[in-house]
Amino acid sequence: MTATQRMTQAEAERFLHREARLLDERRLEEWEQLFTPDGLYWLPMTDGGDPERDPSVICDDPAQRAMRIHQIVHQPRLSQMPPSRTLHFVANVDVEDADQGEDVVVHCNTIVYELRPGNAYDFQVGLGRQRSVAAHCEYTLRWADEGWRIARKKVLLLDRDLPLHNLTFFI
Repeated sequence: MTATQRMTQAEAERFLHREARLLDERRLEEWEQLFTPDGLYWLPMTDGGDPERDPSVICDDPAQRAMRIHQIVHQPRLSQMPPSRTLHFVANVDVEDADQGEDVVVHCNTIVYELRPGNAYDFQVGLGRQRSVAAHCEYTLRWADEGWRIARKKVLLLDRDLPLHNLTFFI
């Protein structure tokens, strides 16, 4: 496949479903391999913002993303003791119909259900309570190393203008 070929709807859906499975199975080091070497994971505070100028909930370049993954997977963190269980649902996948050149833009909606087992008597807010996080995602995908890779994942949270609770899992 060449970089100028169009990504199909089925390819986009397979890619996003695979990403969701890796996140739900906590295979974060494999998930990280879905990104290009310069890939950005970004949760902006406003729609239409610029990750280099505007405040963000999360704005992870490759080094920051690798550090976050390492901490979640290999270092004990109170915010992930016990670890979150998640279910990612992906819907309304749409591949932009534009002259795509090297990059392809894919939009989708996602709902992530998250549960940290336990109870509130363990002195941690939210233990034993299931919650949902809804968002619109915009992916910039690039063909590299014989497969599609994430050059940028922008996650626009539905409740981005409200107080946010523990987001120590990936959306």
